[in-house]
Amino acid sequence: MFTGQLVKIRLKRSRNDQKVRVLVGRALDMDYGWIKVEGKFFTLAKGETIPRVDKKSRVLCIPRENVSIARILPEHLNIDNFKYNIKDNRLIIEIDDHQPVSISE
Repeated sequence: MFTGQLVKIRLKRSRNDQKVRVLVGRALDMDYGWIKVEGKFFTLAKGETIPRVDKKSRVLCIPRENVSIARILPEHLNIDNFKYNIKDNRLIIEIDDHQPVSISE
């Protein structure tokens, strides 16, 4: 379904005080229980306005049961050079000619 496409995956949190973890990257493979993605992880603690972002891309296998939200992103988005903005107390990634992508909740 997502194989070969650029995606944003937000992982579930078991407690409200846990950090928000979002993976932005290219879906390499997908099967019944797992999604394999090459990309960068964003972590954002409650109240922070700037996320911690991985310096290098990495390949991760994520259990589908841990995925809270998955969204397909436009192909022209540059993973290495994001524009951040805060809108209505939410951290978002600005995308030219598309709806912005929310990182925080």
